[in-house]
Amino acid sequence: MSAAASRSQAELRRVLWLLTPAIAAVVGSEFIVIGLLPRIASDLKLPLVGVSQLTALFALAAAVAGPPVTLFASRYAPRRVLIVTLLLFAMTNAVLAVASSFPLMLMARIAQGAALPAFISVGTAEVARLAPVETRGSALARANLGFVLGVLLALPAGIALAQAGDWRVPFVVLAILPMPMALGIHAWFPRAAASTVPTASSQLDLLRRGPFLGHLLLSIALFAGMFSAYTFLGAWLEGGLGLHGSDVALALLGFGAAGLVGNSLAARVADRLPLLATGIAVVALAASVNAGTWVHDIVAAILPLAIWSVAHTAGVTLSQVRVALAGAEAPAFAMTLNVSAANLGIALGASAGGWAIDRWGMSAMGVVPGLLAVVVLLIAYALNIGASAFNDFVQLVRHLVRSIGAR
Repeated sequence: MSAAASRSQAELRRVLWLLTPAIAAVVGSEFIVIGLLPRIASDLKLPLVGVSQLTALFALAAAVAGPPVTLFASRYAPRRVLIVTLLLFAMTNAVLAVASSFPLMLMARIAQGAALPAFISVGTAEVARLAPVETRGSALARANLGFVLGVLLALPAGIALAQAGDWRVPFVVLAILPMPMALGIHAWFPRAAASTVPTASSQLDLLRRGPFLGHLLLSIALFAGMFSAYTFLGAWLEGGLGLHGSDVALALLGFGAAGLVGNSLAARVADRLPLLATGIAVVALAASVNAGTWVHDIVAAILPLAIWSVAHTAGVTLSQVRVALAGAEAPAFAMTLNVSAANLGIALGASAGGWAIDRWGMSAMGVVPGLLAVVVLLIAYALNIGASAFNDFVQLVRHLVRSIGAR
């Protein structure tokens, strides 16, 4: 290995060490609310579905504001973007820790959602820049470990920190954590210039490519299906299985630990079989969620929960790597578009799942994931057999929508 290659590998390892906890902290800021929804609703005397807007509006802000914020951030050095974003999350989490106004809390969540895609995309673009082409997929999967940890550990961490009865404590912790991370990035992150980022026109060119748009559509449907159930996992453990307090935290911790297996499995196949693996993951997820709603004690729920966690995490990892590789010429913008697509799916899924539960009860938690699994399989199949087939699929959907509208 040449001296330049060895130096690049050392930089890549350092970037991964810095990014993993930082991404976990900002992603955890999004998902920690899920485990706290019942407590927040009770304290603020609001319905559970209403308080779930803390999740839905964060996701919607990421979906709508993420791409333009990332285009703006691309003018600046990645190191600076990461530091500023971490400081923003520290400030807004401090607001959530002390605010007594629900609208103010929503504004803080919207600001976080708008900044999240830029943080993740800029960081992972540096990983793609430093990694050799032949191992780029596996390097991106390793970078995704922070995303996975943020998604899966936020719930049990939030519940454990809130055991004293105060749901604001987790936000205090999340207001403090970004500070040393920002200092670490300031000291050790590579000082790459903003000129290494593709021009805005070359990044926007991704939006004119049908297959790439198909991958984004697949991410929307996939995340909608996953989070139509995952958003209410904590509530289901309490209301459906009768767990309380530390027992819920332990169950969620086990759920997160099983998810690490899903990340590892996905990393092994992401470069070779991403669409097939995505199809398998979404079917396993829908089946396990529906199976879980039929049981009423934690022992019987262990196997469905384990499969659910593995499939959920594999879906997240496959989505990140799949879109990053599909938009390899502009990885940062591709990633932010995927984060936006994923968060749009989360917003839609949280709303649809909340509607189903509100209408039919917690036993209906698997209805929306089951329906959206079919949509995911259709899109994946169309993408798998080629761009022309995907365009035909889009035309078919448009025809069906027009036919339904005509009636």
